[in-house]
Amino acid sequence: MPSTKLLFEEDGITLSSYPSGVLILILNRGPNLFNPSFVASLSSAIAIVEEASHPKSLVITGGENNKFFSNGLDTEWMLQHPKETSTMIETGWKLLARILVMDCRTVAAINGHAFGAGLFLALACDFRIMRTKRGWLNFPELNLGMRLAKGFAELSKAKLSAPTLREGVLTGKRYTSAEALQAGMIDEEVPLEELRERAMELAENGFAENSIARS
Repeated sequence: MPSTKLLFEEDGITLSSYPSGVLILILNRGPNLFNPSFVASLSSAIAIVEEASHPKSLVITGGENNKFFSNGLDTEWMLQHPKETSTMIETGWKLLARILVMDCRTVAAINGHAFGAGLFLALACDFRIMRTKRGWLNFPELNLGMRLAKGFAELSKAKLSAPTLREGVLTGKRYTSAEALQAGMIDEEVPLEELRERAMELAENGFAENSIARS
């Protein structure tokens, strides 16, 4: 692949740009759990993407040797900070909303497990490609004894069919890449060694032909 230019780096989260205009956001903070620090770093990186000029597209993925795309909410942090949890989750919703309406194509290259908020991060993207052989997609709320929060529920309803949403939320099923493809949760499944290349290709195909200059 061509060389990249580093645009942002903070505690395992990096944003780089390719000469083509594709930006790649790599999440490599272990299980990539959603807590205030993770959300703040992710938000800072997304702000750079929002301000970038066209042509541009965004790929979001986990680290090359990381078995997680994102393992969802940081439940340990939530137990230790119960009064701050609602604010953190609301901040997470707002971040996903920014990705959802990004002014360029967004592609989630799901390199491993995507549970809860990690799954919602993938759903906020326009396209989802998942590696084969390893990793699950999962709504963990049933097993955690939690409700599906409103913002996450609305996103899921917009991106998934009613039967898939019912099965995922009410049974807590863990979907392999093949099952996720059949259920319409992802658009493609590819071997890990092809994941980033295919995501980059899909991202490049989404460049806007005519961009309106920012005022």
